[in-house]
Amino acid sequence: MPIRHEDDYRRKQIRSWDSWIDEAILEAQERGDFDNLPHHGKPIAIVETSFAPDMNAALTTLKNAGYAPTWMELDREITQKKEEMTSFLERSATWLREKASQIQGESATPAAEPARQPAGFWARIRRLLNFAAEVDPPVSRQITLEDLAMIRSRMRDQYLERAATVDKKVTEFHSALPRNLWHLERMRLTPDQAARTFDAACPPLAG
Repeated sequence: MPIRHEDDYRRKQIRSWDSWIDEAILEAQERGDFDNLPHHGKPIAIVETSFAPDMNAALTTLKNAGYAPTWMELDREITQKKEEMTSFLERSATWLREKASQIQGESATPAAEPARQPAGFWARIRRLLNFAAEVDPPVSRQITLEDLAMIRSRMRDQYLERAATVDKKVTEFHSALPRNLWHLERMRLTPDQAARTFDAACPPLAG
């Protein structure tokens, strides 16, 4: 029998998705959710889907009542989180590349008296990249490749945490997806895959 995900913790077996949709509509009607709806008295825009044309009428009714099946909500959430992962990876790669180039350029010039960094320098970096350092790096010297390697390690950990969250959502999406829509299943995002993606975009720094 299909499994209905009430939330992140509660799951409920239902007879079928059709019966669940009917029950959701009846409950909404009893609560008065269909009263005074926007565009009342006007033609209803029918939701048309290429992947499940037989569900168009039910999906239209739910959409006009402000509802969406759990699998649709999860699908949108997965898409959003994957876009956030891509953005995080691109920003991380650009920042690491620019800092590494800057450090290598400085090492090629005669050594000079290091300028003291403002006390808030590393705090601003952590806020920008959302790091949670246990100990601030020294602020009395310029950033080094060793510092950069530590920051890259934190970036990598964060990326893998995001990947784990997405992969969990994908498994929930598969559980909520109606059987006749199996072709909409998404690829899993394993830790190995995520690690390879990060390392390809942000290679380990050469000492």
